[in-house]
Amino acid sequence: MKAKLNIIKKDLYNVFVVGNANDRQLARVYILLAIPVFTLFLVLGHFPKY
Repeated sequence: MKAKLNIIKKDLYNVFVVGNANDRQLARVYILLAIPVFTLFLVLGHFPKY
């Protein structure tokens, strides 16, 4: 568990601070950020009424 947290911290650092992330790191960060955002949109959002 501690190793996975260190990997996530390194990925976030490489993507947002340094800017030299590879494709795998970008994908991990995208999924890490996209899932909670989409969940909030689906829970708090509403569909348009026609």
